[in-house]
Amino acid sequence: MKKNSVLRKVWAFVMSAIMMCGTLCYLPVENNSFILDVGAVKATYGTTGNCSWWLNNDILTISGNGSMEDYQWKCRPWGNQIKEIIIDNGVTHIGNYAFWGCCYVHEVSISTTVSSIGDYAFGGVQSDISIPATVRKIGKHSFNSNEKIKNLILKDGLLYIGEEAFQLCKNIERVYIPGSVNKIDNYAFELCTKLSELELKNGIKEIGCSVFRYCVAEKIIVPNSIEFIDRQAFAECPNLKSVTLSSRMKTISYWLFDSCPQLSEVIIPNSINTIEEGAFRNCSKLTSIMIPENVTKINSSAFSGCDNLTIYGIKNSYAEIYANENNIPFVSVNGYTNISTISADEIVLGGTATVNAKAVLGDGDYTYAVLYRKKTDTKWTVKQNYSTNDTITIKPAKATDYDVCVKVKDSTGKIVKKFFEVKVNDKLKNTSTISATTIKKGDTVTLNGSATGGMGDYTYAVLYKKKAETKWTTRQGYKDNSEILVRPYTNTDYDICIKVKDNDGTIAKKYFTVTVTK
Repeated sequence: MKKNSVLRKVWAFVMSAIMMCGTLCYLPVENNSFILDVGAVKATYGTTGNCSWWLNNDILTISGNGSMEDYQWKCRPWGNQIKEIIIDNGVTHIGNYAFWGCCYVHEVSISTTVSSIGDYAFGGVQSDISIPATVRKIGKHSFNSNEKIKNLILKDGLLYIGEEAFQLCKNIERVYIPGSVNKIDNYAFELCTKLSELELKNGIKEIGCSVFRYCVAEKIIVPNSIEFIDRQAFAECPNLKSVTLSSRMKTISYWLFDSCPQLSEVIIPNSINTIEEGAFRNCSKLTSIMIPENVTKINSSAFSGCDNLTIYGIKNSYAEIYANENNIPFVSVNGYTNISTISADEIVLGGTATVNAKAVLGDGDYTYAVLYRKKTDTKWTVKQNYSTNDTITIKPAKATDYDVCVKVKDSTGKIVKKFFEVKVNDKLKNTSTISATTIKKGDTVTLNGSATGGMGDYTYAVLYKKKAETKWTTRQGYKDNSEILVRPYTNTDYDICIKVKDNDGTIAKKYFTVTVTK
């Protein structure tokens, strides 16, 4: 909208107001703007850089031919009046701090003439925002703390996402970043604690420090175009299970996946030569990792807190030296290898064993199949045919020994197998006995604790009470002593309870009644 056109509309409004009300209050304001206040009607007009702006009640419209000025509404007394912002045709740049702190804005429309969004431009604004395909740069802190954005689909052509641009946008659930982006700068999506779907397209070059820290995505595929990811970029992501790194990366940075408690699969490409301090610290479910032969430097704390880790690698490689020096189990592999794991080799009937299917050094795009059978049988039962699902749970129906077979097939069709044995025990049963159920006062009864099934290594506890009472007295807490003496002192009936607890903490109880006579 051109300035002269706007002025004509303003003066038309003024003249109409004069005719209607007979009075006009003209209040001059700095920065080539003025406020027309006619009764309850208020309108404001002015310029900002190469653009013009018009505030009509609570709607702010900006148009022109070029860039907006910095700091335009940050400190304006009427900034809090703005409820809707329209960036109209002709505006090419939204100034730094332009709408910073305008927390009552609930709707924003950005024209397709805009090519850059300044630093802090919409910081604190609470509105869902669509960023047009013409935008090449999103400035730092530009949409920080916006809790209205849920789906952020950035358009191809965008080159740069600034520091903290979407930090603390707590309700973002999905982010799509096109391959045109050269860099996602530090903290850009940090503390987006509902971000569960993250799609990074091939072409992106660099991810800065802490960019996706605290996001809740389960799987991350780093495009092969990415050359560097800075420290803590994926740290403290509570749901992250699987990561595939770029084949152009040289280094796994400091604390990159620090404290990702569900992380169980990491694909490290042959391009990696260095794994820095704390890279996988406290990834407690990381039980296996293949370290390529090209890796020649691993910090001593890279896998601290990964207490059940096994390292796979080429014999006599640096990975083997590192594993030996840090007391980490090492398995030598020389080619395509099935490194699947199973959660337990002994369970109780009704329980489950979970297979985590995995392979290394194959031709990628793996699919997984799982079969099982009783050891006494020859016929296998298919639990899962070839699928990309790599977590398969088995629940055997009988208490006996089972064979489990995990097959991995790569993109060439080559299959590698791995076998496990799982022992299935009967449920815990208390088979304890008592020496007598009628005794004379002052005599003793002997309880002989015993059990079958469960997970073995039983401990025993004994309690007793008069039948007429509710409170139990503990004769023995849980101990491996299985012979317990009880001497009742009153001529009455007693209840005696013996408890058996197995290694899993499962408890089975058995009750006896003992009559004490004179």
